[in-house]
Amino acid sequence: TVQAGARVGQVVDELRKHGLTLPNLASIAEQQMGGFIQVGAHGTGAKITPVDDFVTSLKLVTPAHGTITLSPKEGDRFQMAKVGLGCLGIVSEVTMRCIPAHNLVEHTFVLTRAEAREQLDTLLKKHKHVRYMWIPYEDAVVVVTNDPEYQVPKHAGIDEITSNLSAEERFRPLTDLLVELAGDNHETYTLETIKGMGFGELRDALLSFAPLDKDHVKRVNKVEAEFWRCSEGWQTKPSDQLLQFDCGGQQWVWEVCFPTGTYETNNGNDMKLLEELLQAIEDENIAAPAPIEQRWSASSSSFMSPAHGESEGLHSWVGIIMYLPSDDANQRTEITTEFKRRYCELLRRIGSKVSAASHWAKLEVPQDVTQLKNLQQFYRSRYPADKFKAQRKENDPKDILGNRTIDVVLGRP
Repeated sequence: TVQAGARVGQVVDELRKHGLTLPNLASIAEQQMGGFIQVGAHGTGAKITPVDDFVTSLKLVTPAHGTITLSPKEGDRFQMAKVGLGCLGIVSEVTMRCIPAHNLVEHTFVLTRAEAREQLDTLLKKHKHVRYMWIPYEDAVVVVTNDPEYQVPKHAGIDEITSNLSAEERFRPLTDLLVELAGDNHETYTLETIKGMGFGELRDALLSFAPLDKDHVKRVNKVEAEFWRCSEGWQTKPSDQLLQFDCGGQQWVWEVCFPTGTYETNNGNDMKLLEELLQAIEDENIAAPAPIEQRWSASSSSFMSPAHGESEGLHSWVGIIMYLPSDDANQRTEITTEFKRRYCELLRRIGSKVSAASHWAKLEVPQDVTQLKNLQQFYRSRYPADKFKAQRKENDPKDILGNRTIDVVLGRP
């Protein structure tokens, strides 16, 4: 049990002292626990539910009823409040189920797109955690799997180091291109000055020369694919260290979730969406940097979770990204416009075929009136919007806790 303002990373650090950890983590741990559950954050694992599903008790401060405590015995009220989007009350305390702390063995390797499609079902069943990172314009998919150390056979190759190459050799595709571009653009990067730059810093520096030029982004994606090929290997660390990962510098991200059958029978929606998205990126000449990230989860029992569904359900989460690699105001505005108007609309159009809904923390409301009406209609059919509004009205009759985005998409109570 923790106060809702505690950050996920702080909670994990304290749990470690008691030999415990959280069942799953999102890519970052800077979120506060209240927001972590209220937006339905998730990690990856075909049999692992989003984090809200591990909540066993919630304490809410409501305008109408003061402080209330909800648990499974409250039935639908509890299932609605777990992903309440902050609208059903201010979360002040969270009780979550924990698991024993453990090490994970992480394996990073690169497949072709065809191999990634063919091996997906096997990988999802074989490994506890699976993450795909698709690289636009490249026939390369970075695969990251994680499994508890005690479940990995000793002969599985995990004694190998993370990579047989030195850090300098792994980064060379990126650094060589950066030095070449610096010379062409009269910049001051040299092999000496870029020593110590991390992967995210190098990618930002490369993209900053022309982040919306498709051919330039293709060159950057190509060397990124080579970097990952040079970085194939294994590592073993505590689970909370491996389930988080470096997301890079400042960026725009939009992520959607959609059903893709069941754990036993994947209906193929996950691969169909990626195949169509990657083809559309190339056909429409979108300067899409890497990666397009894809993760999976089991169904959540929370009514407002994008992954709500039957207990054996399988859901895929797909995130697109555009970086803001410099402080140039004009460049940042151009990237923002391109991301929201073209890239997000592309994913929205393709995602509509598989009932894809936005991650609540990354919801982008369309500017176009027709698109907005379509989004409202979709969300009010995908979620129990009337029940959610009724619960809002009961807990917060004057809409003190509402916000414009939720009110526009789901309607005021």
